Amino acid sequence: MKWLLRSKIVYLVCLLICLGGFFFALSKQQNLSRELSRREQHTRLSTEQLQKLAQTITVKISASELLGSGTLLKRQGQIYTVLTNAHVLRAAKPPYQIQTPDGRIYQANVLPVAKLQQDDLAVLQFRSPDIVYPVANLSDLSNLRVGDEVFVGGFIADLGHQNQSNLTKTQFIFTSGKVTLLLDKALEQGYQIGYTNDVRKGMSGAPLLNIHGEVVGINSLHKDPLWETPEVYQDGSQPEAYLQELITRSSMAVPVKSVNSYQY
Repeated sequence: MKWLLRSKIVYLVCLLICLGGFFFALSKQQNLSRELSRREQHTRLSTEQLQKLAQTITVKISASELLGSGTLLKRQGQIYTVLTNAHVLRAAKPPYQIQTPDGRIYQANVLPVAKLQQDDLAVLQFRSPDIVYPVANLSDLSNLRVGDEVFVGGFIADLGHQNQSNLTKTQFIFTSGKVTLLLDKALEQGYQIGYTNDVRKGMSGAPLLNIHGEVVGINSLHKDPLWETPEVYQDGSQPEAYLQELITRSSMAVPVKSVNSYQY
């Protein structure tokens, strides 16, 4: 009887080990399938596709003249939310206007989002009762690596041409480059992503896109500023010397978070 009982116990132990191995293999296969499915959904877009996408989600922000660019963040009914840099709005007093990709001009309201006080970001809203505009898809820093290709499309002043109202015309500029640094913690004003893209005045507030067409940041600073000042982290410490040099030689962006982070 003892031998029979011992045999049953050994059999049950072996059965449990086999079942455990089976479920582990099944779980691993399911995780692999999910990962492959995720990669299929995040297909790489061509440069032409990325440029067209950038043009559909980028707006002009102006007062009496072009102040900068903005990113169509979300739509809720007839209300659209636009994300830009705080320094764009500091360039002129309100009221501000938003010009959408179809050329229509809307009056903009600035939202006092408390969560953004430490970052060079600002949120505006406008109402479009009859036109539906595409909005951005967001992605965080976890999906970005140094060396990844990134793209910026924004508006600059075309100083060589003026219209009949004596206002400077603008043109849409699209640039490509690669990520040079991803800081572990944010600098003052929230800058954390560095890249090689050549950006110009007026492109502040434009979306920084990855190869999948997702917005990973808001373009904020151009590289090689005229006045070099040591960068400081938000906690008051300073980056090491080699990072300081790399920051200076890089255009910089504030990373985006979830849409809910920009709600008032």
